Amino acid sequence: MVSSRLKLFSNSVVQGVARSRAGVVTTPEDVAAFGSKGRLKLGAEPPLAERAGWLWENDLENVPLFLFLALADVLTGGRPMICAVLFGTYFLSQVLHSVALLRAMQPMRSISYVVGVAVCFTISVRLVIAVLG
Repeated sequence: MVSSRLKLFSNSVVQGVARSRAGVVTTPEDVAAFGSKGRLKLGAEPPLAERAGWLWENDLENVPLFLFLALADVLTGGRPMICAVLFGTYFLSQVLHSVALLRAMQPMRSISYVVGVAVCFTISVRLVIAVLG
Protein backbone atom coordinates (compact mmCIF):
# COMPACT_ATOMS: atom_id res chain seq x y z
CA MET A 1 0.00 0.00 0.00
CA VAL A 2 2.79 2.40 0.91
CA SER A 3 4.62 1.52 -2.30
CA SER A 4 1.53 2.41 -4.38
CA ARG A 5 1.27 5.78 -2.65
CA LEU A 6 4.96 6.45 -3.22
CA LYS A 7 4.55 5.63 -6.91
CA LEU A 8 1.55 7.95 -7.24
CA PHE A 9 3.31 10.72 -5.31
CA SER A 10 6.36 10.39 -7.57
CA ASN A 11 4.14 10.78 -10.62
CA SER A 12 2.71 14.00 -9.19
CA VAL A 13 6.23 15.32 -8.69
CA VAL A 14 7.09 14.47 -12.32
CA GLN A 15 4.04 16.44 -13.51
CA GLY A 16 4.85 19.43 -11.34
CA VAL A 17 8.51 19.54 -12.32
CA ALA A 18 7.66 19.22 -16.03
CA ARG A 19 5.17 22.08 -15.82
CA SER A 20 7.55 24.22 -13.79
CA ARG A 21 10.46 23.70 -16.19
CA ALA A 22 8.22 24.60 -19.11
CA GLY A 23 6.87 27.63 -17.22
CA VAL A 24 3.33 26.53 -18.01
CA VAL A 25 0.11 26.17 -16.04
CA THR A 26 -3.09 24.81 -17.49
CA THR A 27 -5.78 26.94 -15.85
CA PRO A 28 -6.33 30.71 -15.72
CA GLU A 29 -6.66 30.70 -11.92
CA ASP A 30 -3.17 29.19 -11.64
CA VAL A 31 -1.76 32.07 -13.68
CA ALA A 32 -3.46 34.50 -11.32
CA ALA A 33 -2.22 32.68 -8.23
CA PHE A 34 1.27 31.60 -9.28
CA GLY A 35 2.16 33.60 -12.37
CA SER A 36 3.79 36.52 -10.59
CA LYS A 37 6.49 38.39 -12.50
CA GLY A 38 5.54 36.61 -15.72
CA ARG A 39 7.33 33.36 -14.88
CA LEU A 40 4.32 31.17 -15.60
CA LYS A 41 2.00 31.35 -18.56
CA LEU A 42 -1.20 29.64 -19.58
CA GLY A 43 -0.51 26.89 -22.08
CA ALA A 44 -0.75 23.28 -23.10
CA GLU A 45 0.76 20.50 -21.02
CA PRO A 46 4.43 19.83 -21.74
CA PRO A 47 4.92 16.34 -23.23
CA LEU A 48 6.30 14.81 -20.01
CA ALA A 49 3.41 16.19 -17.93
CA GLU A 50 0.97 14.83 -20.52
CA ARG A 51 2.59 11.38 -20.27
CA ALA A 52 2.36 11.60 -16.47
CA GLY A 53 -1.35 12.31 -16.91
CA TRP A 54 -1.70 9.16 -19.00
CA LEU A 55 0.07 7.30 -16.22
CA TRP A 56 -2.44 8.63 -13.68
CA GLU A 57 -5.30 7.40 -15.87
CA ASN A 58 -3.69 3.99 -16.23
CA ASP A 59 -3.15 3.70 -12.48
CA LEU A 60 -6.75 4.70 -11.75
CA GLU A 61 -7.93 1.95 -14.10
CA ASN A 62 -5.63 -0.83 -12.87
CA VAL A 63 -4.43 -0.34 -9.30
CA PRO A 64 -7.88 -0.56 -7.60
CA LEU A 65 -8.54 -3.90 -9.32
CA PHE A 66 -5.18 -5.24 -8.18
CA LEU A 67 -5.74 -4.04 -4.60
CA PHE A 68 -9.17 -5.72 -4.52
CA LEU A 69 -7.73 -8.98 -5.88
CA ALA A 70 -4.77 -8.87 -3.50
CA LEU A 71 -7.02 -8.32 -0.49
CA ALA A 72 -9.34 -11.12 -1.57
CA ASP A 73 -6.34 -13.43 -2.06
CA VAL A 74 -5.10 -12.74 1.46
CA LEU A 75 -8.58 -13.07 2.99
CA THR A 76 -9.18 -16.43 1.30
CA GLY A 77 -6.02 -17.86 2.83
CA GLY A 78 -3.48 -17.22 0.11
CA ARG A 79 -0.07 -18.59 1.06
CA PRO A 80 2.14 -15.72 2.25
CA MET A 81 5.15 -16.61 0.09
CA ILE A 82 3.07 -16.89 -3.09
CA CYS A 83 1.26 -13.64 -2.25
CA ALA A 84 4.59 -11.90 -1.66
CA VAL A 85 5.95 -13.07 -5.03
CA LEU A 86 2.78 -12.11 -6.92
CA PHE A 87 2.36 -8.74 -5.20
CA GLY A 88 6.05 -7.91 -5.60
CA THR A 89 5.94 -8.86 -9.26
CA TYR A 90 2.92 -6.63 -9.79
CA PHE A 91 4.58 -3.69 -8.08
CA LEU A 92 7.79 -4.14 -10.07
CA SER A 93 5.81 -4.41 -13.32
CA GLN A 94 3.99 -1.18 -12.49
CA VAL A 95 7.22 0.67 -11.71
CA LEU A 96 8.75 -0.53 -14.99
CA HIS A 97 5.57 0.40 -16.85
CA SER A 98 5.68 3.88 -15.32
CA VAL A 99 9.28 4.44 -16.34
CA ALA A 100 8.62 3.07 -19.82
CA LEU A 101 5.54 5.27 -20.29
CA LEU A 102 7.28 8.42 -19.07
CA ARG A 103 10.34 7.75 -21.24
CA ALA A 104 8.45 6.41 -24.32
CA MET A 105 10.15 3.01 -24.18
CA GLN A 106 8.60 0.26 -26.26
CA PRO A 107 8.39 -2.74 -26.02
CA MET A 108 9.18 -2.44 -22.29
CA ARG A 109 5.95 -0.53 -21.71
CA SER A 110 3.79 -3.24 -23.26
CA ILE A 111 5.70 -6.12 -21.68
CA SER A 112 5.52 -4.65 -18.18
CA TYR A 113 1.81 -3.95 -18.62
CA VAL A 114 1.14 -7.54 -19.72
CA VAL A 115 3.08 -8.85 -16.71
CA GLY A 116 0.80 -6.84 -14.42
CA VAL A 117 -2.29 -8.17 -16.19
CA ALA A 118 -0.90 -11.72 -15.92
CA VAL A 119 -0.45 -11.29 -12.16
CA CYS A 120 -4.07 -10.11 -11.81
CA PHE A 121 -5.23 -13.06 -13.90
CA THR A 122 -3.19 -15.47 -11.77
CA ILE A 123 -4.68 -14.06 -8.58
CA SER A 124 -8.16 -14.36 -10.11
CA VAL A 125 -7.56 -18.05 -10.89
CA ARG A 126 -6.28 -18.59 -7.34
CA LEU A 127 -9.46 -17.00 -5.99
CA VAL A 128 -11.71 -19.20 -8.10
CA ILE A 129 -9.82 -22.27 -6.91
CA ALA A 130 -10.01 -21.10 -3.29
CA VAL A 131 -13.76 -20.50 -3.49
CA LEU A 132 -14.68 -23.61 -5.48
CA GLY A 133 -12.06 -25.97 -4.06
